[in-house]
Amino acid sequence: MKNKEKIYNIPNLLSFYRLITVPVLAYFAYTGNEKLFFYAFLFNMFTDALDGFIARNFNMQTELGAKLDSLADSFMYVLAFYAMYHLKWEAFQNYQLSFYLLIFYYFSIDLMALIKFKEISHFHLVSSKLAGVIQGLFFLLLFSKGFFSYLYWLMFFLSTLAFIENTYFIFKLNKMQSNIKGIFWYKNL
Repeated sequence: MKNKEKIYNIPNLLSFYRLITVPVLAYFAYTGNEKLFFYAFLFNMFTDALDGFIARNFNMQTELGAKLDSLADSFMYVLAFYAMYHLKWEAFQNYQLSFYLLIFYYFSIDLMALIKFKEISHFHLVSSKLAGVIQGLFFLLLFSKGFFSYLYWLMFFLSTLAFIENTYFIFKLNKMQSNIKGIFWYKNL
């Protein structure tokens, strides 16, 4: 990233779009409008993937973009958990402990980063991205086809690994860093 960043770019606008649609998606979930919520959430998942692709492939990565993306992701996780609880809770009755652990993972990572670095986590680890892809697939199938326990457990396992790696970096680093990929790529361990 360069000293003088061009913050007005397509990836940052897409992340900002995801942030401003949070109240709309929350309203859809709250009112039980499952189809509108699902399609709007699906579109937001697409814009999340698109902003990362454009930023990396067209050299539009910025520090602000990394923070906006992570903030939007955090809100999308809140929305996803709320929707799963409010709209699909019957599917999770036998998985309550692991479901609450998933919630703990995501909120504790940002809470630990806020306490230590005064900002939410925006490492963008490969483990988090892989877990996010499986979470997105699980969410997509949950709202379109139903609950698949094997996919749920794969999501839980990958989310656990991502939580451990994120926690490691929060305790290891002295300042927040963006786009460090993970333990195998980090040179200053």
